[in-house]
Amino acid sequence: MTTDDTVEKTITTYRESLIMALRLKDVPGDRIGQIVAEVESHVADTGESPTEAFGTPRDYATHLTAGHRRDPWWHTALGALLAGIAGWFLAQGALSILLGETYLGQPGWLWLALGLIIAVPAGVTVYRRSTRVRDPRTGADMVPPLRWGLAALIGLPIAIVLIAWGLIEMFGTNN
Repeated sequence: MTTDDTVEKTITTYRESLIMALRLKDVPGDRIGQIVAEVESHVADTGESPTEAFGTPRDYATHLTAGHRRDPWWHTALGALLAGIAGWFLAQGALSILLGETYLGQPGWLWLALGLIIAVPAGVTVYRRSTRVRDPRTGADMVPPLRWGLAALIGLPIAIVLIAWGLIEMFGTNN
């Protein structure tokens, strides 16, 4: 490995760690892009390593966000709880419809509707908090989205419901 490869790997590793540290501090994506661009420009201009110039990514993120107030821990806990409840309602609604049964005496469409009513605001909150990190110099994503991420997010729950439905139909509940 050449010296240039080692330097590029160091900068790439620092960039990834800094982006993660800033995300954990709830820094908006646009601001993260500016910070990373400033670090990369400084390193390119001076030849210093990013750690020599700014310290560890975690320490630098802490320094930059010292006055920044994070959301309380319960925001994340509430979001996770609501996502779980929404997922349960959606799965129960889908299974109720597929099986032609009710769940707790209520039709499947009702459970689907409740799941969506809970899921949409939770999804908007997650989307708002996960803004893209764009390089202000080029407009390119510094952390490109996973191509299969959305498919997995939607496809896996659908597959689980369909597998459960198939197993229930195959083995039945009234033997």
